[in-house]
Amino acid sequence: MEFEVFGYKISIEKKALKDKDTGEMPNDLRWALEILEKYGKKLPPSKRKIESAKRASEIKAKRSKEKIINAVNLLRLEGEEITPYKVAKVARVSYNTARKYLQK
Repeated sequence: MEFEVFGYKISIEKKALKDKDTGEMPNDLRWALEILEKYGKKLPPSKRKIESAKRASEIKAKRSKEKIINAVNLLRLEGEEITPYKVAKVARVSYNTARKYLQK
């Protein structure tokens, strides 16, 4: 038997599951395997969920880009040096985000 639980594949041989004396699988183990069989399969995300996540990501990227543009303009007005660290601090975004959009 092969199960996928939380992204991990688990393979169990039926011979190893049987009790040596009775030749049957213990009840608690049978119950656990039924649960794994029912809930252990990872389902792919729905099309709607994928589209929603993509849309949310695009909105977040757009907001970050706008914050960075505003921060760069503010630093230019103040005559400050434009570095990723200063932009990140003024825009209130992470350093990596500021660096990512400043390179473009």
